[in-house]
Amino acid sequence: MTPILTAEQRKFIQSYLEEYGTSRKLLRLESYENQFLGGAPYSEPDIDILSEAPFARAKMYGVRHFILSIKNGDEKLFLYYRYVKGEPMERCAELLGVSERSVYRLQTRALTTAYNLLSSAQ
Repeated sequence: MTPILTAEQRKFIQSYLEEYGTSRKLLRLESYENQFLGGAPYSEPDIDILSEAPFARAKMYGVRHFILSIKNGDEKLFLYYRYVKGEPMERCAELLGVSERSVYRLQTRALTTAYNLLSSAQ
């Protein structure tokens, strides 16, 4: 049986995986600024969103590569749907063909596997 993560460990791995969605939003903002505003006409001097775009793309690549490196297919698919595609838990259950109760158990296993894999890599 897989040991259960502490709240701190769970928060750590979730925040790592959620970086994908945050980076995707940043890139959408960059695209919007370029398309409709011709860049960032009134950005603050210490915050330049455009300079963050390469870093955001690198984070997205890192998270996606990390998820795809997980061996268990159900866990990999859950993490992909949840954190890369941004699907809600109910939709993840539907896509994976499991009950909502089962998808929450799968989330616990997937986050534990991801945490252990990330911890061993560091």
